[in-house]
Amino acid sequence: MRAAAVAILSGLLAGCGGARQALQNESEDPSISLTDALADCRNAFPDQIMQAVRRADCIVKATELSVRPSLQFPELIDRENALRKTLAVQVEAGKVSLLERNDQIAKAHMAIVAEEAERLKASRSEEQGNSPAAVVQWRVSNSNACAGLGGNSPNCF
Repeated sequence: MRAAAVAILSGLLAGCGGARQALQNESEDPSISLTDALADCRNAFPDQIMQAVRRADCIVKATELSVRPSLQFPELIDRENALRKTLAVQVEAGKVSLLERNDQIAKAHMAIVAEEAERLKASRSEEQGNSPAAVVQWRVSNSNACAGLGGNSPNCF
């Protein structure tokens, strides 16, 4: 029984390791992207309900390492990631459906990106036009299309 527990834990750590390795290499190798890190998260934790918390943690780490450092207002992605973690706990506990979670993330993301655009406009920042690919990808992700079934695409996380 103990060997089985060790094997399961090793498997979980190995899955998380792929995403972590991709993110660590991102700064060294420009060919590694947020897309790759998110794909690693989807592959490591394919069950969006039973593995919701671990998958959310992986996605949060991916966005914290690749998007957050390039944002002028990083507290906005912190807010989105806090919601992502809260909803993951609720999904895993069966209190919120995956569709409800997708809808809430999509609505929150759109509001956060709109708030960022307003703040950038108010500060007359040129950042939005010169943003790294990971930031651009984050801005265009989680649209209304992600709120329905099939919210497991590269742009829905």
